[in-house]
Amino acid sequence: MKRAALHLHLLLAILIVTAAIASSADSIPNASLRVTVQQKEEGKINKGLHILELSCWDGNCSLSSVSLNQCMESGSGEKVFYPKVQYSTTWMGNLKVRNEGNSLVVQETGSDIAGDYVVNLRFDYEPVGKDKIVNRLIGFSGGYVKNSVLLKKVLTTDYLPLPKANQVMKLDCGVLLPGIDKE
Repeated sequence: MKRAALHLHLLLAILIVTAAIASSADSIPNASLRVTVQQKEEGKINKGLHILELSCWDGNCSLSSVSLNQCMESGSGEKVFYPKVQYSTTWMGNLKVRNEGNSLVVQETGSDIAGDYVVNLRFDYEPVGKDKIVNRLIGFSGGYVKNSVLLKKVLTTDYLPLPKANQVMKLDCGVLLPGIDKE
């Protein structure tokens, strides 16, 4: 009887230690990772630039995206772009993040006027010591799939990261910025 209780306690201890090791190995590190991407659709690279920033703290993450250089003709006939900002978080429920080795694997879901979409991203990072913030991005891949109600087809887009950590780029058109509407 004592031997069975000892075996049960030993088995329970092994399960607890194994679960603790597994959860700490796969836990999401505190991170601040940024990358600029261009979208590739049907073999063609679009001129738009999209700055993605993944921030994680204590297991909660947010993903922000700022879109630039998506030039269109304005009411005055001038080519301009309006900066577009998108935001998703794990606590809002439209973002899932998991750690796989030295990669944060991200899935964002949502919908817009054109249909439902799923964005899948992989941020490969340089590991850091305990209680440090992950901030060096060493690899990236991603894209999205949208079920377009308007076009009545599924669209697939790849994200191509800019090749250097930081770079200066000239934009193709001016930016249209909001202000106060005084009469």
